[in-house]
This record gives sequence, C-alpha cells and structure tokens, in this order.
Amino acid sequence: MFKSLFEGFQYKRMALGIALFSMGYPIIFFLRDGLKLAPQSSVFTAVCLVLGLLLMIPSTIFRKYYSLNQKIAVPVLGWIGICIFYLFIINPGGSSLPRELINYAMSFAFCFLLISTPNEVKDHALPVFILFIFLGNLGLFYSLLTNPFYVVGARASIYFDDEYGGNPHVFARNGFFGVIGSAILLFLTKENILYKLLALVNFFASLVTVILTQSRSTLLAVLLSLGALIFFHFKLSNLKRITSTLFKPRNFIIMLIVVYYVIYKISRMDFINLLIGISETFFQKFLDIFETSVQGADADEVADYSALQRVISFNTFKNTLFYNPISLILGNGYRAIYMDFPILESMYNYGLAGIYFFGKSVIEIVKECYKSIRSVISPFSTFLGFVFIPITVSVFSQGQPNDTTFIYPFLLMARFMNFEKDVAESKPVPKAQTLAPVA
Repeated sequence: MFKSLFEGFQYKRMALGIALFSMGYPIIFFLRDGLKLAPQSSVFTAVCLVLGLLLMIPSTIFRKYYSLNQKIAVPVLGWIGICIFYLFIINPGGSSLPRELINYAMSFAFCFLLISTPNEVKDHALPVFILFIFLGNLGLFYSLLTNPFYVVGARASIYFDDEYGGNPHVFARNGFFGVIGSAILLFLTKENILYKLLALVNFFASLVTVILTQSRSTLLAVLLSLGALIFFHFKLSNLKRITSTLFKPRNFIIMLIVVYYVIYKISRMDFINLLIGISETFFQKFLDIFETSVQGADADEVADYSALQRVISFNTFKNTLFYNPISLILGNGYRAIYMDFPILESMYNYGLAGIYFFGKSVIEIVKECYKSIRSVISPFSTFLGFVFIPITVSVFSQGQPNDTTFIYPFLLMARFMNFEKDVAESKPVPKAQTLAPVA
C-alpha cells in the first residue's frame, strides 16, 4: 500500500511542477502573505512559478517532444501571437513592457516544458493535484485561524495586509478544483486507499473553502459539476466499491478519526448559523446583481459595483458597434480599456482577429472538455474538463483575455485535452498472429 505511493515518482514530480505553475496561487499567497515570507512581493511569486517550471523538467528534455492537440493549440498560439503583436505595435496605454514580456516568456517556457512532458504524467497527476489543492485549503484555514482581524461570516481569504486586501476568488477556485477532483478520484479511479482517504478529507475541506469564500459563481459551478458527474457516471457499483473499501477495519478506524475531528471542529463554532448567514448574503447579492443589471448606471444607489462595471462595458461596446464599427476591425490597442468582460474586450481591444482566436480557443477547449466529462477515458482529462468550467464563466464575467489566468490554462488544455487520442491509447493492442505455413 505504501510502496505504491511512490510509484512513478519522476512523473509525480513533473505533475507537481504543473500544479504549482498553473494552480499554485493559493499556496504562493499562503507562503508569501500568510506566513509573511515576502508580503505582496511579485518577485517571490515569480520565483515560485520558476520553481514549478524547474520541477517540470524531464530527463528527456531537448531529446523528445510530444504533440499538442492541434485544434486547440493553433488558436491558442494565434491568440498569444496577436497579443504580442499589439503589445509592440498598437499599445496606446503604454503597458509595462518588461512585465508583459516576462509573462509571455513564462508562457512560452511553460508551453515548451509541456510538449517535453511524457504522456505518462497523466496517469500519476490526479493524486498530486489533490494533495496540492488540500495544502492550499489548509493554508487558508491556518491563515484565518491566526488572523485576529478575521470575523466568521466575512469572505475568507489570505489578506495581503492583516486587515484587508485578500483575493477570495483564488481560494474559491481552489475549493472548486478540490471538490471535483476528489469526487473523481473517489468514484472513478482505482487509486491507493490512502489517496482515497486524502480525497475524502479534501472533498469536505474544499467544500468548506467554497462556502467560506462566498463565491456565488463558484458555488453554482460546484453544484452543476457534481450534478453532471452524477448524471453521467454515478453507478451503484461505484458506491458499493467505495463503501466496502472504506469499511475495512483499518480504513474504518482512520475514517472514524477523521469524522470525529470534523464533528469536533464544527461543534466548536456556530456552523448552522454561519451557513444561514452566508445563504442570506448569497440571496441578497443575487438581488443586487439583478437590480444593477436592470437599472445600470441610472440607479440612484449602486447595489453591485462589479455588475455595474460589466453593464458599462457592454454599453461601451454596443455604442462602438453602432457608431464607430470601423474601430472594431483592428481594435483599439493593447489593454486599451478594461471591460471586465473578456470576450467583448478581445474584440474591442484586438479587433476581429482577437475575438476569432480567443473565441475559437474557448470553443475548441469546451468541446474537448465536454467529451472528457461525458466519457471518462483518462480521469485527469476529466478533471481538467471540469477545471475549465469556472474559466468558461470568467470569459463572460471577470478579468482580461490576455491575463495569465486564461493563457496558462489554455496551454495546459492544448497539451492534455485530446479525447480521440485518449480513446486510441486506451484500446488494447491486438496480439500479433502467426500465419500457419501452407502445406
């Protein structure tokens, strides 16, 4: 049981590097701001990302390369090329050239190491990602418990300063990844029992993280994703297999200890009232968003500023489309305007070429994700399929299209999301037949 934990260690090491680079911000924020190793230091963040790249280096680097999914890779690389072109040629805002170039250099380094990463990494990656996500959850819990300014009921995050300035969305996404990844590992794989116990604990820890961060879109994504997982893959035999494994004497004792600890911690806080309070906050927030969306900038009092920003952005795009459509052919320039509406911003700033390559990237990835979610050939690919759900929501609601929060996942999907290839590799190789000599 313990020996199998270390099987494929070199592949697990590369998977850890991928996790640190593509999903590492919860742990980076914990080390940087939670433990005060380098508060708000972009240099520390860059060092951690470089460490992720170093962990990804295989022994066959510069000697062996692996293919990308061309349907995804072509538009993704085209989108990155458009961004770099506009950075140098049409840059009215004067975006910081060194910072942007560092981001793109990191993106290309990540892409190069991805095509150097052996396919076998997929077979070992999911438990590593679950452990990595679990450590991110623990980092958040530790920071909340040691922060005297945190009040139960406030949105949970690791604060950049002790009193304010955290980013709850990073941890909400981490919680989402943990819930879905743990469910997949528990019910759709035959991993080591210790990995399954880790997944069980992480499932509930991640669920608590989603609740504490109070991210409405993430909670909705969790519910929809679990619903899809149950609809496509729930079988009574899976539940019986998991139950019989967990109730073996040794595993049952470990599970009892974990359950007792969780119940003990819940009994130490008014958990039910906390859930009620958060539910009321969610409902009120939805009403605020609806009110702001209907009234827009004409409202006497703004109920939700983030929703107002998207309303203003939509009106800006609409007015440009009606009164100055020529400007949308080439776009208005690199990061010319922040719209908080990435799909519209890709056209407003980067023109027809921008929305084509960005939109095409999203569409092709969504198609591959749907195939991998519906039919589990590779559990890690299925996990990545669910990972892209909140990113798809962000395309219409949060960030800028050339942020690394889009580019890094796009590259990751281009490398590991290839349903047809997974199906072909899963088929057994037929045995060679020896022809009998003709008499």
